[in-house]
This record gives sequence, C-alpha cells and structure tokens, in this order.
Amino acid sequence: MKFSILKNFIFFFLIVVIVSCKDYYNDTIEWADNIEAELNITEVQKQQPKFIEVDWNNPLTVSDNEKWYLITEIKGNRDILNMSHFLVFKNGKYKYRESKK
Repeated sequence: MKFSILKNFIFFFLIVVIVSCKDYYNDTIEWADNIEAELNITEVQKQQPKFIEVDWNNPLTVSDNEKWYLITEIKGNRDILNMSHFLVFKNGKYKYRESKK
C-alpha cells in the first residue's frame, strides 16, 4: 500500500513538473513571424503575449528610421544557442523579426 501511494505521488509530481515547464520559445517565434506588417509599436505592444518581455524603452538604433527592440525574456526558454531576437521597426512600422547569435 505504501508503495502504491509513493508511486502515485511520483507520477503526480512528474506530471506537474512537465506541465509547468512549458518552453514558449517556438510560440514566441511564431508570434513574431506572424505580426501583421506595418503595425505601429503601440499595436504590436497590445498583441504582445504575456510569456515574453520586450525592452521597449531601449531600442537598438540601426539608422535614423530603423529601430530594433530586443526580446529580453521568453518564459521557459531553453535555447542552448542563446539566440537574441529583435522586433524590427522602420519608420515606426513593424517589418520583421531578426535573430542573431
């Protein structure tokens, strides 16, 4: 009987661990790649999922009319390559996602 209780506890514990450790990396890439082109920054911010954080206050200015916003946090991220992902805006309108090592 004790073995059965222990076995059930271990099974329950493993289920909780697996479910709570969702990696949102692919979801983030899918979201960024499917943002409608030409949306302004405010519209993209409204669509931003809760599982990511974007540094909206410190864009990387590539040129006068192009700014890159770094995705600073992806919940559950286990990216072994440690890639950096940016949301690229030109003239205040969304263009694409850029990823760099």
